[in-house]
Amino acid sequence: MGVSTKGKGTLVVGTKPNAKAQMKRPSRNFRRPVLISLTQILTCCSLPNTQAAAWVTNGPMNSPRTQHTATLLPSGKLLVVGGMGVSPFATNTAELYDPATGVCLATGSLSSGRTGHTATLLTNGLVLAAGGFYASTLNSAELYNPATETWMSAGTMTTPRTDHTATLLPNGKVLVAGGSNGHALNTAELFDPVTGAWTATGNLLTGRQWHTATLLPNGEVLVAGGVTNNVLVATAELYDPSTGAWRVAGSLNTARDFHDATLLPSSKVLVAGGLGLLGALTSSELYDPASGTWTPTGTMTSGRYYHALTLLPNGQVLAAAGYNGSAIATAEIYDPVTATWSATGTLNSTRCHHTTTLLPNGKVITTGGQVGNTAMSSVEVFDYAIGRWTATGSMTTNRYSHTMTLLPNGKVLATGGTDNSFHVLSSAELFDPATATWAATGAMTAPHDDHTATLLPTGKVLVAGGRGSSGVATNKADLYDPVGGTWSATAPLITPRHGHTATLMFNGRVLVAGGYDAGDNPLASAEIYNPSNGVWTATGPLANARYTHTATLLLNGKVLVAGGFGSNLNPLASAELYDPFTGTWLAAASLATPRYSHSATLLPNGKVLVAGGANPTTYLSSAEILDPSSGSWSTTGSLIAARDLHTATLLLNGRVLIAGGTGSSGNLTSTEFYDPANGAWTTNGVIITACSNHAAALLPSGMVLLAGGYTGVMSTNSAQVYDPGLSFNNAWQPQITTLTSPLSLGGNLALTGSKFRGVSESSCGNSQNSPSDCPVLQLRSIEGAQTSFLHASSWSTNSYTSTTVWDFPPGYALATVFVNGIPSTGSIVNISVPVATAVTLNSPKKMANGAFQFSFTNAPGAQFGVVAVTNPTILPTNWTSLGGAVEIGPGQFQFTDAQAPGIPQRFYRVRSP
Repeated sequence: MGVSTKGKGTLVVGTKPNAKAQMKRPSRNFRRPVLISLTQILTCCSLPNTQAAAWVTNGPMNSPRTQHTATLLPSGKLLVVGGMGVSPFATNTAELYDPATGVCLATGSLSSGRTGHTATLLTNGLVLAAGGFYASTLNSAELYNPATETWMSAGTMTTPRTDHTATLLPNGKVLVAGGSNGHALNTAELFDPVTGAWTATGNLLTGRQWHTATLLPNGEVLVAGGVTNNVLVATAELYDPSTGAWRVAGSLNTARDFHDATLLPSSKVLVAGGLGLLGALTSSELYDPASGTWTPTGTMTSGRYYHALTLLPNGQVLAAAGYNGSAIATAEIYDPVTATWSATGTLNSTRCHHTTTLLPNGKVITTGGQVGNTAMSSVEVFDYAIGRWTATGSMTTNRYSHTMTLLPNGKVLATGGTDNSFHVLSSAELFDPATATWAATGAMTAPHDDHTATLLPTGKVLVAGGRGSSGVATNKADLYDPVGGTWSATAPLITPRHGHTATLMFNGRVLVAGGYDAGDNPLASAEIYNPSNGVWTATGPLANARYTHTATLLLNGKVLVAGGFGSNLNPLASAELYDPFTGTWLAAASLATPRYSHSATLLPNGKVLVAGGANPTTYLSSAEILDPSSGSWSTTGSLIAARDLHTATLLLNGRVLIAGGTGSSGNLTSTEFYDPANGAWTTNGVIITACSNHAAALLPSGMVLLAGGYTGVMSTNSAQVYDPGLSFNNAWQPQITTLTSPLSLGGNLALTGSKFRGVSESSCGNSQNSPSDCPVLQLRSIEGAQTSFLHASSWSTNSYTSTTVWDFPPGYALATVFVNGIPSTGSIVNISVPVATAVTLNSPKKMANGAFQFSFTNAPGAQFGVVAVTNPTILPTNWTSLGGAVEIGPGQFQFTDAQAPGIPQRFYRVRSP
C-alpha cells in the first residue's frame, strides 16, 4: 500500500530453507549472517525518543521585520504582515510561511504600511488587518483573501488606534479594544464580517494600551494590565458580548504592560512577565473566572517583556525570548500541574518584538523581531514532542513480506507474506485500533508474498501477484470486500510477477510495473487494472526492466519509477515517468546513487524523498529529493543509519518516519524522521522488535502501526504503535461527527463536530500574536499520501465548510482537523472518481510563439488526453498522442500544443483515458 511499494523479501540476513534459496539474488557474501539473541530481538517495554526540545532555524523571511503580526491560516500556512523593517516607515509587504517547505514566499501587499496593528482570522477564512501606525495612527482596515492572495478594503474603524487588541468572538464578530492615538484609548468597537461594518461598543472602564485580551470559555473577554497616560495599570475588566458592557475583573497582583496572557485548559488565565515599575518581571499570576480572583503562581527563570507565550498541545506554556535590558534568547515552560517554570532549549538568536505561533503540526514558529534597533528576518521552529513506540496486540500469524492497508472502516488489513516455517500465506487479518487487537478475516483464494495491495475507489482491496506457494512469481489476483470480510478472485495479471509496484492513478485504475517473473528475470512490462470491469490491459513497457524499485504518483498525475535491480543484477540509478494520457514511459533524471530496496515518499510539497536502500557493496544512508517542477534530483541530509528493507511513513505533521530495516550489523531497531522544512534527519527512538520486511500503516489517530517482519532468525507476529508524542489530553481534542462522503470533486467538504475552536486561543493575547484556535483541515490520500490543506469558506466551534475541492486524487482519503496543534481522529471520506462528459473545445488561439491553445469545461477532476493528426481521415486509433489537458481551475481545462509551430494544419481530439 502507499506511494512506494517496496520490493519486499528480496534480501535476507540469516539462514533460510531451500524454498527461498532457489530464487536468484545478487551476491551478498559481504553480508554475514548475524545471530541475535531473543533478548535483543524482543523487548517488551515502551521506548521513547529521548531527544530534548530544541529550536531549529528554518529559511528566513524575505524581509526583516519587527512589531509585525503573524496569523495561522486554515491552509496551515502562516501569514506574516507589516511591521518595521529597514525603512524608517512601516512596511506594507506580507509573506506566507509554508511548514511543508520551511520557506517564506511573498504574497499580496497591503494598501498601506502598518505596524502596531492586529491581524485576525475570520470565520469566513479571510484575515482582518486593523489599525496600526504608518505616518500617523491608522483607522483603516483591510481583508486578506488566502485563496487569491490579495487584499481589499474592510472599511474604516470608528477610532484610529495602534497597540490595541483584537479578539474573535464566538458570534464571528471582532472586538477591537483600547490602544493609543497619542494617548491611551478607552474606546472599543466591533467589526461584523457579514456586513463589513464597524460599530462602537461599550467603553473600557480604563483606557489602556499594551494590554492583553483573552477570550474566556463563556465567550467573555478578559482585558488585563497595560499602561494609561504613562502609568502602569493593574486593573482588569471583562467584556460581555451579550450586553456590550465592561465590568471590573479584579486587579493583578503586579501592575504590568508588555506582558502576555494565555488561557489554560483549566479555564484559568496565565499572565506572565512584562514590564513593571522596576524593569522586566519574573512574576506570573492566574486569573480564575469562577471566582474572579488573581493568584500568584510560579516565578519565571528570567524576567522578560516583549516576549511571547504559546499554549502547547500538552497543556504547558512556552515563553520565548524577549527583553531584559537587551534582547534575550532564553525560553522556558510553565507546567500548570506543578505551577512551576523550567528552562527549555534556547533560541539560536536573541530577539524581542517577535511573533510565536502554534502550527498545526504541534511545533511553535518564531518569526522576526529585533536586536537593538535592527529588524530580523530569521525564523526558528520549536519542537517539544517526544515520540514513543509501544507494544500493541500481536498478529494472529507470524509473517513477513506481507502488506498492510488502511480500510475505509478505519481498520488495517494485513495480507499474505511468509510465516515462521517459510510457507507463503493465503491468510489475512484485521487490526482494530479501537481495541488494539488482531482478528482473522477471510483467506485469499491463493497465497501471496512480495505482492502488492491497493485500496480501490470502490472500497475493495486489490491484491496482485507476488510469490505463490511454489516460491515463484504468480499472476493470481484477489479482491477483498471489507463489508463482508470476504475474498474473491479477479482476473489474473497478464504476466506473473513479484517485487513489482502497484499505483492507484487519478483515473481510479491501477498501474502495475516491473518486478521479477517466474523465470527469475526482471520485467519491463506494465499493465493496468480497471476496477469497473476487472480486466488487466497491457500498457507501454518500461525502458529498463527492474524490480525492488519504487513507484510514486506525482501531483501532476504521472507515475515516477526510480531505482531497483535491472538486468544482470545491476542496481539502477535510472528513473522513468509514466504518462497515463499517452500510455508511455519517458526518461526522467537519474538518481545520484544507484539503489534498490529503498523507499520513496511523496512529501506534502509535492517533491519525492528517496532514502536508503542498498547496492551490491554496501547499505546506503544517502537520500535524494526529486522536484517534479524542474525534473531534477538533489541530495538532502543523509540517514543517521544506513538501511534497506525499511518502512517509510508520511506522518500527519509532514515528517517522514523511517523504521527498522537491515544494516551492516543486521536488522535494526533504530528509527528516524526526516523534516522537509530543514532537510535534516533526527533520531526517533527504537522499535521494540528489530526487523526488516515488515509493514507499516498510518492510523486515523495519526499513530503508526508497525507489524510483522523478519528478525534475522525468524518471522514475527509482534506489533507496535508509534505515538508522535504531542501528549495532549483527549478532552481537548477536536472531534469530527459527520462529513460529506462521497465527495465529488468540485464540491465543498462540510464537517460537523466539536471543539473546532479548541479549549483556548493558545496565543498570548497581545496585538502581534494571533490565535491558533481555528480548524485546519487536512486531506490525505490513503493510497498515494497526497496531502492538501483546504481553504475554509466558513467555520465555527462545531462546523466547517471548505472552499471547492478539486485538485486532489479520487479514492479514499483521511480527513483530519487540527486545532491548536492537536489533531482529531481522522474520518475517512470517499472522493468519487469523476465521470467525463462530452467535450466541446472553445477559445482556440495561436500563441505568440506559434503554439496552439484551446480550452474546455468538464467534470472537475476528470482526466483528458489530447491526440492530433494532420489528416482527419486517419483512424482515431492511429492519431498521435500529445499528452494530457491541464485542469487550471475547478472543471476548467486547457491544452497547449507546443509542437504546433511549423505545422500548417492539425486536427485535435480530446478523450478520457
